[in-house]
Order: sequence, then structure tokens, then C-alpha cells
Amino acid sequence: MRPLPLAFALSTLLCVSQALAADVKVTPNEAVDVIQDGKTVARFMTAHDVSTPAKRLETYKPYLHVFDASGALRLTKGPGFEYTHHRGIMVGFMKITVDGKTYDRWHMVKGDQVVTAINPTADGFVASIDWQGATAQEKPILTEERAFKFSKPAAPFYFGIELTTALKPDHGEAKIDGDPEHAGAQFRPSEKIEGAKTTYVYPGKDVLIHKVRDLTWVAEVFTIEGKAFTALLLNHPSNPKDTAFSAYRDYGRFGAFPKGVATPEAPFKLHYKWLLAEGDVRDAALFQQAYNAFAGTNEPTPAVTVMLAEQPKPKAPAKK
Repeated sequence: MRPLPLAFALSTLLCVSQALAADVKVTPNEAVDVIQDGKTVARFMTAHDVSTPAKRLETYKPYLHVFDASGALRLTKGPGFEYTHHRGIMVGFMKITVDGKTYDRWHMVKGDQVVTAINPTADGFVASIDWQGATAQEKPILTEERAFKFSKPAAPFYFGIELTTALKPDHGEAKIDGDPEHAGAQFRPSEKIEGAKTTYVYPGKDVLIHKVRDLTWVAEVFTIEGKAFTALLLNHPSNPKDTAFSAYRDYGRFGAFPKGVATPEAPFKLHYKWLLAEGDVRDAALFQQAYNAFAGTNEPTPAVTVMLAEQPKPKAPAKK
């Protein structure tokens, strides 16, 4: 039997991966549950409670939790633990300049990201989000429309998460900036990750991840409670150019760092997709096929670079 033409195979994968695969359940001012085959496989955290400093710390930004296919094991991190601001699938920037003032909406310094509305769609939902200024009484420095689409991809993946977002200021322009460690769209695995096992796969031979730009995809293999999982990040070609990637930490936070300028007429737009698989998946052909379907391209399978995560340096012994 002859193999299917590549174009047909890609269109078939695209159709399968975009099949309606999830329902959403909205609990106002709390969360949006994403339900697949009767299991909650993702949960968008929408609460914002400033009644106490501790409550604010827990709820100062929205983010998407991801679970395994059974819905029993949480794969992403929430508040607390190391780097409390690292949470699930998140969007943020450490340096946003508006009217000559700079704001940190990564660590949420003197201002939060606040969900103001959730609108379900046929295959997900859209969250309207205010990015606050220095006080809640000020106009937001940015407003955001963050849209999620969910799908059930072809095996070995069990869940697809597509994110498009648009950030815009009320007037003038906003400079969107930061660095690969503290900005962009990022995926943060659970605090229970086994960091010594975290592994990254990059498209291309001998990739220097701290220097390369505009990767089409990046994969991470991570281990939670003794079980291996693979997260594949797809970077749409419409995204800003000169995008750097943070994909080397042992605790698993990885993602894309774009930068640019937003105006009311020309919002700062981003478009990414994550595919989740149970098990250690390092199939470059599969990754490239998924990217081609997402991006509408027909690129060949590249050579790859596989890198064990950078391990933290040993701490110097305390002086006596």
C-alpha cells in the first residue's frame, strides 16, 4: 500500500486534532473547567480576591492548569512553592511601558491581571482580562482577549490547547518587553517535577537554546510522581519575529518570549498551541507533522538537538 500524500496526511491530522473534544463549565469568579471524555483535563483559574495579602498572592493572575488524561493528576503548578508567580500556562511580561511608566505584569508588582468576563465558544472560551496599572482605580494599562480552543489530537497526544491573545492599551502605545525568563507565554509543570529527568528537544542540529530565535517548536519531557509526560509547544509563524525561548530549566518552565509594541489600532497578538502526551515522546517527525498542520506549512522533518535540563549549581557551603 502506498503511503498517503503528505498534504492529505497533514489535512487528516489537522481534522482529527481539531475535532470538538471538550465541554467547558464556568464557575463565576472561580474557574472554568475543561471536560474531555467526562474528565476534567484543564482548569482556567479566574478568581481575584484582594481581601487579604495572602488571598491576593493566590489570585493575582489567571492561568490554565493541565491534568493527565484521567483527570486525577495535576501536571501544572499553582501558587506557592518555588517561584510562586509560576503557574500553569500563563501569559505575562516583566517590562510594559505605557506613558513613560514601566510595569511588571509577570511578578504582579503593584497590579494584577483580572478576568472581567468569560464567553464560552464552540470549542473553548474567551477570557477578557484587565492588566491593572499601579492601582485598581486607574484605567488598565492593557486589556486582553485571551482565547482558548481545546481538541483531542491523534495519538500519542491526548489533549490540545490552542491559545490566541491580543493585548492593547487604551491610548497611545505600550512597549511589551522583558526577558526569556520573565515574559511571554509559558508552561510551568507541577512543583512535584523530578528536575534531574527533565529533557528538552529542539528542531535543528546543535541548537544553542540561549541564542537561537524563532524556533518552530520545542518539546519537553518531564516527570511527575514517577510518570513521564511530553508537552509540545508550537510557535505559529504569525507571531513576532526574533522570539527567544526559555527551555532549559530543570523545574520545567518553558515557553516563548516575543516582544513588540501595542496600540489600540494594532494590538500585540500571539498564537501558540500545546499538545500533551502521556509518556516520553521524542518523535521529530511527529512533532514536525503537528507543526505543519498548525502552521499550514509543508516543511521536512529536521534533525534535532536533545538536551537534559540545566541543573542548578551546588550551593557553596556556609561559612563557619
